[in-house]
Amino acid sequence: MKNFITLIVFLSAVAAYAADPEPKSQYVKDILPVWEVSTQNALAVARAMPADLYDFKPSDSSMTFSEQIVHIAYTSLWLTQRFAADQVQEYSQPDFSGKSKEEVVAYLEGNLKKATELLVAMPEEKAQEEVKVFSGKMLKRYVALMFVQDHLANHRAKANLYIRMNDIKPPAYGFF
Repeated sequence: MKNFITLIVFLSAVAAYAADPEPKSQYVKDILPVWEVSTQNALAVARAMPADLYDFKPSDSSMTFSEQIVHIAYTSLWLTQRFAADQVQEYSQPDFSGKSKEEVVAYLEGNLKKATELLVAMPEEKAQEEVKVFSGKMLKRYVALMFVQDHLANHRAKANLYIRMNDIKPPAYGFF
């Protein structure tokens, strides 16, 4: 019985480590608490809007609420792939027209999880490398990754405004 309990404790520890590995760079160690709260805030905003309002948009030139959430999901992963892992791909945001709220939220959750995994896996030497950003400037990779957080916050704020425009109390802002 004692060996069985030891085995269970060992396997639980291995599973916990595999699910939440230690960041490989100091930048990610420092920024991870902020990133995790930001992604949880994004998920809370996505969940706060009723399903029947996912097609809401405040003007003809605006994205729908669903498009805002899909944009957050897609670009958070796409930018992280580009700047943390050198996985440069053509920008091709998927069309989620006709998808349910549950499908959109699951897509957001999955992409944010993958982006987090890429951040955590980025080694220190890679974080310090310079990369060319969209303006053509060269920046340290970890500085370029700050844009991912900024972009997520920008579109999360827009989605949060859509909630307010429908007289719905938005989720409380979380801090780290």
